[in-house]
Amino acid sequence: MKEHEKKLGKTQSQINITRSEFQRSFKNHYGMYKKTGTDMPYRSRLLMLFYSVECGLKSLILKNIGKNTYEELKSYYTINGKKAPGHDLKAMTKEVGIETKFPLKRIQLKGGGFVLPGKYNELWRYGACIKNAEEEQSEEKTLVRIAEWLSQRI
Repeated sequence: MKEHEKKLGKTQSQINITRSEFQRSFKNHYGMYKKTGTDMPYRSRLLMLFYSVECGLKSLILKNIGKNTYEELKSYYTINGKKAPGHDLKAMTKEVGIETKFPLKRIQLKGGGFVLPGKYNELWRYGACIKNAEEEQSEEKTLVRIAEWLSQRI
């Protein structure tokens, strides 16, 4: 946020999403991912899948800790000396105990470097070139497996 916007009172706090809203978003985004195919750009579909899994994991974490809102989730993490996961799918899979069952890996970029699971959304939103399409497809399959697992639990 720019300093002059803060002075003018134009700050907006994060929306305090509820567990049921995360759950509904999971179902909507995953449903959209499953219904679309070549009629939607591949990376856009992956972005839908990413956000569905993120929402599903946050809903499940809230359920597991007996909380109902994202603000309560952030407080839970602070009290327990942890950093709130944000978009970090790997951290969230660890929180729900499935990180070894559904391991998420980094994706190599064509120009060097790599993208960690917490930044898949940026990779797919901005369309960076990847080194190996099979890595991306493998991560897509893992995300689908996580989404299917979540479907049975939230």
